[in-house]
Amino acid sequence: MVRLLWSVVGLLLALWSAVVWLGHLLLTALFGAAGELQVPVVTLPEYWARWLPVEWAESMPRLLAAAGPVVQGVIDSLPALAGGVTVLAWASWAVVAGLLLLAAGASHAGLRRWQRHPQPAASRTALIPS
Repeated sequence: MVRLLWSVVGLLLALWSAVVWLGHLLLTALFGAAGELQVPVVTLPEYWARWLPVEWAESMPRLLAAAGPVVQGVIDSLPALAGGVTVLAWASWAVVAGLLLLAAGASHAGLRRWQRHPQPAASRTALIPS
């Protein structure tokens, strides 16, 4: 039973490691390539203007034009954050792996204690009426 427990824990730890590794790989690639992106000029579609209140339809193009440089600034700073992704990946991996190992250790101790002190079996004579 203990071997099964540690086998499951090892499998979960390997699965967690693969998820973190793939997530780190994907985010690092996305953040690294984000510096080459340019924010397109976004305009309000004409058919939306018919459905929106007049004040909104007039203010939306100004809002979208003002948001363009802010969004471009965020996109330009993403490659610098790629190193932070590595720190975040290692920290989250360590926390979850530690919790998984703590839970496995507690389960191991509980199983050993349960195996040392088995519950008394019900006697057969109690089931047969006298």
